[in-house]
Amino acid sequence: MSTTTQNNTTELIEVGNVELAKKTSAPAKNRASYITEAFEAIVMVEGFPLTTEDLWDYFEKAAKNKDIKLRKLSEKNSKKTAEKEPKRLSGHNLFIKEFKGDIPKGVSHMTEKNVIWKALSDEDKTKFRERANEINKSNGYEPKATKIKSPSSDELESYMDAIDIWYEASPETRGEKPERPKKAKSSPEGSEMSD
Repeated sequence: MSTTTQNNTTELIEVGNVELAKKTSAPAKNRASYITEAFEAIVMVEGFPLTTEDLWDYFEKAAKNKDIKLRKLSEKNSKKTAEKEPKRLSGHNLFIKEFKGDIPKGVSHMTEKNVIWKALSDEDKTKFRERANEINKSNGYEPKATKIKSPSSDELESYMDAIDIWYEASPETRGEKPERPKKAKSSPEGSEMSD
């Protein structure tokens, strides 16, 4: 291959990469964003009598009409989605949100924050969890129901051994029947991922 052909090929590849980089750096568009763009452009035409909201109303009416073949927009992609509700917080989430300490260079922010969270005392973690529960209540979230844990297989096995011994013993000397292990309640925040 001659040097000019190589240079031309290299230039084409470089140009192609630049165009590819431009395309991938733009935010991805979905169906709702294309429709929104069109509605906003139509409204800008001089003398057009409808607003963008009117166009969305007509679009929704057309999508509901069985005689018109128009695909509906999903609720999450729709232009008229409700305002985002606040999410339920855990103590860990609240700590991460409020952390203002220094992060060493070269260390991921989340990694360092998680290390610091794990190093906190149980009392400090409990304070964050209680504050998160208060925030959740003010946002309309009830505390999560307590989970019931089944007895472990070791507990059940030791119970079965004890009950076998109890049955084999003489009824006059065997005493009270061993008590079956009960299901234990765990704390509402017991299932927190980062503990």
